[in-house]
Formats: sequence, C-alpha cells, structure tokens
Amino acid sequence: MSSEKHEVNEHKNGDLFHDIESKGSDTSTLSGAEQAGPWDEKLRALGERNPHYDHELTWTAQEEKELVRIFDFKVLSWIGVMFFFLQLDRGNLSNALTDNLMLDLNVDLNTITLGTTVFVIFFCFFEIPSNMIIRRVGPHRWIPFLMLLWGLATASQVWLKDRASFLICRALVGTFEAGYIPGIAIYLTTYYKREEMALRLSVFWSTLSVANSVAGVLSYFILHMRGVAGLAGWKWLFLIDGLATAFVGVISFFILPEGPIATKGYLRFSGYLTERQELIAITRLIRDDPSKADGSKKVVPKEDILRALSSPRIWPNILIGFFGLLPSTPIASFAPLILKMLGFSALKSNLLTIPGYILSLIIMSTVSYSSDRFNERAFHGAAATLYYAVCVACLALLPLDASKYSLYVCLIFTMGAQTCWHPVNAAWIAGNTAPVGKRTIALAMYIISVNITAIAGTNVFRSKDAPRFITGMWILFGSLVITIALFIFQRYHLININKKRARITKDWTAEDWRHYDETTKDVGDDRLDFVFSY
Repeated sequence: MSSEKHEVNEHKNGDLFHDIESKGSDTSTLSGAEQAGPWDEKLRALGERNPHYDHELTWTAQEEKELVRIFDFKVLSWIGVMFFFLQLDRGNLSNALTDNLMLDLNVDLNTITLGTTVFVIFFCFFEIPSNMIIRRVGPHRWIPFLMLLWGLATASQVWLKDRASFLICRALVGTFEAGYIPGIAIYLTTYYKREEMALRLSVFWSTLSVANSVAGVLSYFILHMRGVAGLAGWKWLFLIDGLATAFVGVISFFILPEGPIATKGYLRFSGYLTERQELIAITRLIRDDPSKADGSKKVVPKEDILRALSSPRIWPNILIGFFGLLPSTPIASFAPLILKMLGFSALKSNLLTIPGYILSLIIMSTVSYSSDRFNERAFHGAAATLYYAVCVACLALLPLDASKYSLYVCLIFTMGAQTCWHPVNAAWIAGNTAPVGKRTIALAMYIISVNITAIAGTNVFRSKDAPRFITGMWILFGSLVITIALFIFQRYHLININKKRARITKDWTAEDWRHYDETTKDVGDDRLDFVFSY
C-alpha cells in the first residue's frame, strides 16, 4: 500500500505561514499529507488514535474519486430520499390550507400561525438534546427512529377535529423532527472532507426543492380525494404523507451504515467498500481533520456545549442563518395563499409554485458547487443574498396595479433565491468548528436559529397588508441587507484571527510546538494551529 503514490502536492517547510497570511486555508494546519514536514509526527500521533488510520497509506486521485462517488450514490442518495419525505411532511400544511382546513377545524389564520409557533418551540427545545443522543447512539439508528416517529405523528393528523388537536399534533411533529438536519450534517462529515461538504449539503437540501415541487403535484391529486371514505382532502394528504414517511424510516434502519468501515449487512448486503477503500476513507478524513480520529460514541461533554454557546466565531454564522432565512418562511409558506388571493384557483396555486422550487434547486447547486470549487464561503453567501434582496425589493416596488402575472414572475424568482446559500453556511460552520462535540452543538444551534425564523417570519405578513404584503417585503429586505453585512464581517473577522495566530507562531520551532502541545488547554478550533476558512 505504502509504495503507491498519493497524488497530493506537498508544502515546503515555511510555506504554511505564508499561505495563512496571504490567502488563508480551508483546513487546520494538521490537515494531512499535503502539510507534512514539522506536522508529520503530530498527525501520526493524532491519527493513530483511530485503529483504521494508516499514516503510511498512499493512494491515487482516481481511487479517491471512486471512493467519493460510492458515498454519493450509496449514502448521500438515500439521505436525499429521507430528506425528501421530511420536507413533504413539513410543507403539507401550506398545501392543506388551500383545501379548507381552517373551515373544517373552525380555526382562523391566527391559529395556523400559533401552530407554526408551537412547532418551532418544541423543535428548538429538543434540538440540542436530540443531537446529544445522536452522538451517543449513532445517527444510523437515531435518525431512522426519529423519522418513524414524525411520520406517525403526521399521519395522526387525520384525526384532527379542532384547535386543540391541531396544536397538539404540531407539537409532536416538531418534537420528533428535532435533531434530524444537524444529525445528518454530522453524519455526512464521517464520509466527506471539509472541501466536499458544501456541494453535498446542497444535494441534501436540494431535495427540499424537489419535494416542494412534487408536493404541489401530489397535493393537487390528493386533495381531489375529498369525500373518499368520508375524509377531507387535507386529511388524505396528511395520512398518505405520514405513512409513506414512516415506511421510509423503517427501511432506513436497514440501509444507513454506521460509517465507512461498517457498510456490510442488512440491505447493504456485502457492503460498499473493499478493505483498502475503508482504510483510505478513514485516513483521508483524519488527514483533513484530525479531530475525526476520535470515533468513540459518547455523550457530548458539557465543556463542548459551553464552548459552542460562548464562541464569538460561531455566532456570526448563527445570525446569518436567522436574518438570511427570515424571508423564507413567509414567502414559501404563504406563496400558495398569495397566489390564491391574486385570483388563481386554490388547486392551481399549489402547482404554480413548482417553478420557484426548481429554480431554487438550480441556484443552490450552482452556488454550492462554486463555493467548494473555489474554496470560498463568504463572498458566495453575500452575492447569493444580494440576488435574494433584489428579488424581494422587486416584489415591494411593483406598482399596486401590476398584473397578477408580473407579480407571479417576481414571486417565482424570489422563491428561487430563498435557500441558495444555506448549504454553504452550514458547511462553513462544520469546517470551522472542532472537536466533534462542539461541532455537533454548533450545527444544532444553527438549525435552531434557522427554525426560529418561522416564528418571526409568520408574523411579518399581516392580514391588513394582503395580498401584496408590501410592508412585510421591506422588513424582509432589511433582514437580507443585515445578512450581507454579516457575511462580509465574518470573512474579515476570521482572516484577522488567522493572521494573529500566524504572527504569534511564525518563529516557533518544533520544540516550541511540543511545549505548546504539552502545556496548552486549547482544544479544537481554539488551538493556535487551527486555520479558519472564509
């Protein structure tokens, strides 16, 4: 194995700090063979904590491409299927609203808004505890279990009768969906290097657009089942979506592997990888991020929780999630209702939102691919948000007597921008946070911030402003301007930290680094040899 050449360029001694000063890095200074030299023995010591790490192992670029391709087709594809059903369950309420759900339950729009608030409160409350359990039992078990539970909770809405039962079901769905998205993000980091994550997360989140598009078509036909077996169309919608989700959850127990070295068994049959590929999979990850050498299952220590909550380097990304995705809830949730108010029929309103989700898929994939390709996060996020802000401004600036078709075109382009930088920011957090426990909590914090926007977002559009909601649009525009400023701030914030660390350690010898290792209390991204991406 060791005789084969690993097609990686090696830095010459002394180049490392020059690179930090001039352009930064997407990896820790401990990140692999391409940063050999003074760090080689340190990497060996860290890596060999994992019994599957081989410090002398080499491989070709083609072998690595084949390995990543296996992960894409065998693991990521099924993750996409699972997320597809999550989004079906999340989005079916907005489709159900076009089928007289409010009239059947004798509730008003304020109750629907309260239901969204209840969902988010329970979702956020259980987000961090759920992710702590994931770290203990493993995402390959916990995620399918959550999926089974929220599928059954969704299906149970077939028995909704009044305001109280509606709110109870929203609380249950929120509780069981908590932990799923950050759990998936953590799960993917056990297969992919940091420079590969944004594109994979975009594939993961792109199924949101596919699900929303398909949901419009499915809801069109399912809502026509009103009266079958004495059930309303929206009850059929909840029942079918929920049972399908529960079924996929059960199947996922037998499809999701524990990790790259445990792919054999159940519906995976003889496994996905050869023994050599397993060694490559683990070794390349540890060379990219030595904190992944610790593959033990343990509860996230309280120190990691406190480090994540108090880190000034994480909070700008958290605020980006809140302000940047604040417009998504009112625009996506109320899009069918807005179209209905503009004069389109109830069932056609669901179908007419599909182009917006397709456009979102295209833009998000493009932004994420480019971000990984050029190893850049902040400017990609800021540029994508600028496009979003322009679209929202157009919705606010169109004349009051503009045709409904002009408004429709603007709405579609706005929907296309709503989550286009979301995977980039999530990958940015995952790549810049270590150790694993802190990363787990940081991603949970991010998803909490994103979902809290649902509470604020549902209160942006007020009934008195219908159907144009111009005041609300300007509020959303302001939140996007703040987001752009946060992207730019975080970039130069991290650049300054990198430069400061480089200046401190520029003249350090190997002996200085050994002394630092033996005496420092710094861990993960707090260490002086961790370099932040931007």
